[in-house]
Amino acid sequence: MVSEEFVFRGDLESDSLPEILATIHRHSVPGVLKCTRDDVTKSVYFATGDIIFATSTDREESLGESLLREGLITDDQLRLSSDELKRTPGRRHGTVLVQMGFLEPHELGSAVRKQVQSIVWSLFAWISGSVTFRVGTFRDDEVYKIKIPTAKAILEGCRFLADPKDVTARLGGRGAILRPVKRPAHLEGLRLEDEEKQLLKLTDGSRTLYELCEAGPLNPGINARILYAMLAIELIGRELTSKAVRIQVRDR
Repeated sequence: MVSEEFVFRGDLESDSLPEILATIHRHSVPGVLKCTRDDVTKSVYFATGDIIFATSTDREESLGESLLREGLITDDQLRLSSDELKRTPGRRHGTVLVQMGFLEPHELGSAVRKQVQSIVWSLFAWISGSVTFRVGTFRDDEVYKIKIPTAKAILEGCRFLADPKDVTARLGGRGAILRPVKRPAHLEGLRLEDEEKQLLKLTDGSRTLYELCEAGPLNPGINARILYAMLAIELIGRELTSKAVRIQVRDR
């Protein structure tokens, strides 16, 4: 069943994907986010604000192609299972592969998670394309639902952001002062990686973006991207005033 109570429409050139995802997570809403660029559409499905599945019309991101690249199935097995899928439309490719004995159930679960993560991470590198979010319950027929905490997806995905100048601008500029804030209730269970913990500890309200990027545990470009992720999910805040400094956020 699909509910159409609310539909957001935007463009990835002006609307920030991390901030859209953070809003979905903050309000714990179910729905589907669709991003389209040229002839490719990628869809991310949510339940209570967290990611449960993702699909892509790009053949290279299909489950079969993903399994083939991982070496979990052969070319012949992909061909045979694809033929079987065509004969019985409506079935899931993963289910067919397991039933044909080409894949173990536990291998399928792991492969689906990797495929979903790959699709989600790839969206962070898009600098253009249309985006919609439709509230409702979707993918009820999906056997291998997974759960990826959206806040974790933002922290990881922001590392793939393609435009360093846009990251700097969204953080408030080179002299922006970033400060700690009380952790929101919806982030109480969030577990940070060691380098994220180090960067968060440095964000004490006394350092500029430039200083944080230079002092952080990773290279300045990645530090800036992680800081933006933390700002988007409201793990840190930004002061209204800033210092005039010179900074160049380098690519990874």
